[in-house]
Order: sequence, then C-alpha cells, then structure tokens
Amino acid sequence: MPMKHFKEESIDKLTISQILYTKQYGLTVDRNLCKGCVVCKLVCPREAITLVSIPKGSSDRIPPPSVDIDENKCDFHAICAVTCPFGAIQVTVNNEAKLPTVEKDAYPTLIRDIQIDSERCQPDCKICEDKCPLNAISIHFETLTNEEKVARKEKNLPATSKKTVIDVNKKICAACRLCEAFCPEKVIKVTKFFDGSIKINQKLCPQGCHNCIDVCPVDALYLDNNRVHVNDMFCIYCGACSNVCPKPQALELSRTSIRHTPIKSGTWNKTLEKLTSTSGLNKELGAKRVDKIKTLVKSLNLPR
Repeated sequence: MPMKHFKEESIDKLTISQILYTKQYGLTVDRNLCKGCVVCKLVCPREAITLVSIPKGSSDRIPPPSVDIDENKCDFHAICAVTCPFGAIQVTVNNEAKLPTVEKDAYPTLIRDIQIDSERCQPDCKICEDKCPLNAISIHFETLTNEEKVARKEKNLPATSKKTVIDVNKKICAACRLCEAFCPEKVIKVTKFFDGSIKINQKLCPQGCHNCIDVCPVDALYLDNNRVHVNDMFCIYCGACSNVCPKPQALELSRTSIRHTPIKSGTWNKTLEKLTSTSGLNKELGAKRVDKIKTLVKSLNLPR
C-alpha cells in the first residue's frame, strides 16, 4: 500500500507522486507541451485523468483545456506517457525516467518517422524550423570539410561552404507534416503515427464559433468565408478540437489505425480499441494473423 501521495501544480507543470516503502513514483505533465487533447484521458485505465476548461480571459481565443490527474487513482504505469502525441507526460521511478508498461513488453511506443536528406537543403534555409508549430525542429550550420565538399561535388550537389544540420526532437514531434509541406526542396518526409478522418458539418457549426481553430495545435483548421475548414494533410487526429466544440455532431473525428513498434502482448488491444474503434482493433489483429501465416509459410521452406 502507498505511504504518501503528493500533488503540486503551477502554470508550467503538474506533478503527482506516490511514495512506497522502497520506491518513489512520479508523473509530470509539462503544460507548455500539453495541448489539451483527449488521448491521455481515453487511454487511462484508472479514469484518473480529467480535462478542465479554462475561461477565455481577455483574449478572443479560448485556451485548450488543462489536464488534471487524481493522484489517488494513478497507478504510474505510463500508458498516458506512451501514447501522448506531444511528449508532454513523463513518468519516473526513483527520479529516473521510466516507461514501465513498455519495459514489461506490455505496450508499444509510437513510431515517429521523420526522414531528412539535409544534403539537399538550401544554404541558410530555416523554413522547416519556422513552420514547426511545436518547436520540435532546430537548425544550425557547420563548415564543410574538404572531404565533404568533394563528396557533394561527386553527387552533383550545389557548391557551398557549409552544411545544414537539422535536429528533430522526436519526443515532441506530432508528425503534422507542416515541415514537409513547406520545405522548398522536399527533403523532409514525415509519416503520421495516427491515421484517421475528420469532417466538419458546416450546417451544424454555430455561427461565429472558432473554438476548434483556437485550440488546434498544428494549424490544421482554418476559417474561410466564415466557415471552418480542415486541411487533412496536417491533422494529427489528437481530438483537441472535438473537446471544445459546443456542437459534438458538427465535428466528427476518428482514428482508424496507429503506427507503433511491434508488440505481442494482448494488453495493448484494449487501449487500441479505445483510441480507434472495434474495427480498428480487428484490422490490426487481422494484419498480425496474416504476418504470422507468412512467417510460418516462410519457415517451411516450401518449393516454389
């Protein structure tokens, strides 16, 4: 049984902790990274997470809801941390960052796949860094060595005295693809880890309402002729918009599949069903069965 529970809140973070006889568990929500989406609340098996609405204040834009966690319910298994699209949640055991469910092979991690061919970047270009809505990209420039200059010449790349180094913080990258879309040389390729669909029913949208646009963390929603529209290429299906929509039927959002690392445990299935649907779960289970059959057939070494 736990000996003590603690909870501390500030503008920048929420921290809860639990002290046992031999271990101390901690969970921190970075409020600067959290976008008030619905993912952590959906996956929490203990229903310890709630979203609290924040008043507009003096701004015309509404802020995203604030995450609150019941320190008496949380079991610190880090399911929320594993599935957070924005890397806003961290779990620690004895002050060391841990993902207990992943370490026990009970849960996968999201595949944040960002491929960059920085050799083809334009000199001094920082468009991807400027366009990233989550500040996940940082760029700096380094002087090319003579060997690197020769290599560029052999590859028929433009002559330059320096190279572009693009660093992507994959922990907080939500794979919105804005960097890919605005890159002038198309050197960036981003694959989403959430696939899904989002539809706006214009007839049901309250006139003058732009709550969903206010809270969208990746600029996937925009206003045109006083109507809300969505750029599906950028949408990450996090659900931040649906949280603040006053007319639930006006905005329909669903996740259909999730790209994640391989996992054998069935523990993940319930979470997958919560995030997607029963059909999404069945689709993944069907794909796993096909893979098993292919592996079995290959192991038989049957003549062709």
